[in-house]
Amino acid sequence: MYRFDPSCYGAMFALPAKAAEICLNEADETEIKVLLHVFCHPENGISVDGLSSALQLSADGVLTALDFWVAHGVLQFTDERGNTRFVRSAAQKASPAADNANTAPAARPAAQSFAAASIPKPTMEQIGARLSEDETVRSLFLEAQRVLGRTFGLDVQTTLLALYDTYGLSKEVILTLLQHLTEKGRGSTANILKLGRTWAEREIETLDEANAYIQNDAAATALYRSLASAAGLANPRPTPKQTEHLLAWLEMGFSAEMVIKAYEEMADRTGKVSFAYMDKILRGWHAQGLKTPDAVDKSYQAAKTPRQPAAQRKTSYDLDEALKKATVSAKKLANDGKAG
Repeated sequence: MYRFDPSCYGAMFALPAKAAEICLNEADETEIKVLLHVFCHPENGISVDGLSSALQLSADGVLTALDFWVAHGVLQFTDERGNTRFVRSAAQKASPAADNANTAPAARPAAQSFAAASIPKPTMEQIGARLSEDETVRSLFLEAQRVLGRTFGLDVQTTLLALYDTYGLSKEVILTLLQHLTEKGRGSTANILKLGRTWAEREIETLDEANAYIQNDAAATALYRSLASAAGLANPRPTPKQTEHLLAWLEMGFSAEMVIKAYEEMADRTGKVSFAYMDKILRGWHAQGLKTPDAVDKSYQAAKTPRQPAAQRKTSYDLDEALKKATVSAKKLANDGKAG
């Protein structure tokens, strides 16, 4: 029999039930770590550098996690102008359909903004009604079990309906997404929902578009592994935000050697890992047309070469010759004057 150990009841901190529910159903390891540290140490405030140091996470990983909790209405973000960004709880209950617990999920809406989209949580009765009325949903569930290699309960069923109804993905695209995550060993409910949101935001609607994303993702992962091997990065895989940067660098035509070069520049200047800082470096090189480490080194060398002092610069005329000509002209004028 399991029971609580009374000795653990020392210092405590409160965690909203909403946040706990998201931790159980959607959040990944990094997002949970960041949230628990924020609530456990409120006296420290919320600092990206502080969280990165305390949790041994990259700055980009911390930022991605904080944005996740802002999008889910647990944290708020205030920019330099004082504008606050958060998801209001009331907004999650704005839909009349959501107020009616006996109403089955509505027909699929058009895909729009999903960062703050509310994911409906239908009952088993509602899901059963949906399966009986929609052959596509029924076949989606059956084939999803085959792809995932397991039967699943309410959480996965709710997630699949969210991909189909809320995010507007087709059955074929959803199955491709599941296959992709299963092969990577990341077939958790949270990862399925997160990638589904990404595909919806990128308007991936066909198998060709889904396969193109998967190919690009594989290239980004290979690029990250090259960087991780050279730089000694601990994380086995990039965060979603880091993947966005990696894909952008690949689109700009940068090789692994150039990304490693940017990492070294970043480490020398900042002393910490920041893909956002690397992105600034690489975009600067891209604007200058620098595509190889050798080209970067040569540009730095050229910038360091001192300008010649004015006295050593080659003039466009010879001062001695000019003086000689001026003397001859003066004598000629004097002689002409005497002759006159």
